[in-house]
Amino acid sequence: MKHMPKNSMCIFLCLLMAFSLAACSAGTELTEQNINQTVAKVEKALKDFDEKELKKYVESDTLSKILAVSNGKKQFKELGQAIFKDLSISVDSIDIENSSVTVSILNKDLYQPASDFATELSQTYTDVQLIGKLNDEDFLNNNLSKLTKQIDSAPMQTQPQQVTLGIKKGKKNLVLVFDEEAENAVSGGALGAIMKAFSASL
Repeated sequence: MKHMPKNSMCIFLCLLMAFSLAACSAGTELTEQNINQTVAKVEKALKDFDEKELKKYVESDTLSKILAVSNGKKQFKELGQAIFKDLSISVDSIDIENSSVTVSILNKDLYQPASDFATELSQTYTDVQLIGKLNDEDFLNNNLSKLTKQIDSAPMQTQPQQVTLGIKKGKKNLVLVFDEEAENAVSGGALGAIMKAFSASL
């Protein structure tokens, strides 16, 4: 290889770059392989509560607003990891023509603990007070850790929920679009309740 003429080396490097660009651009193509890979990436991003990956692969009004508030705070990351720890998403069918994928989602049943948490906060603080509390480390440590513990002890759902997600082409990858039904399904009902608790600041 070290004796390769300069012209041949240039051609080789150009071909290598072209191949790399083609491989990258394939990530935005609506193929069954790319859609399956995107669903797997979204599941992992949720379980890890990886904010960077979630912003890259997920379009969700509620989740986007929560991520804007969490802003990398460890308490929200730990809460997100607790919410999605036992999540599983499996692909049932892919509709390339309508840019959608139908999935079965199974998680813990988190509606009640999240609802109780939201109700307690709304009865204790005004919306304006809650805005200030989002930057109060003691508040976040005490309240979000309490919700995290309640989530840890919540039971698993008995049956998976089937939802259909839209698919969009991002700059370098496919993006899954979550509506309210999908948000609640993937979070076991928790996202809607948390959204309600922090509605003034989101």
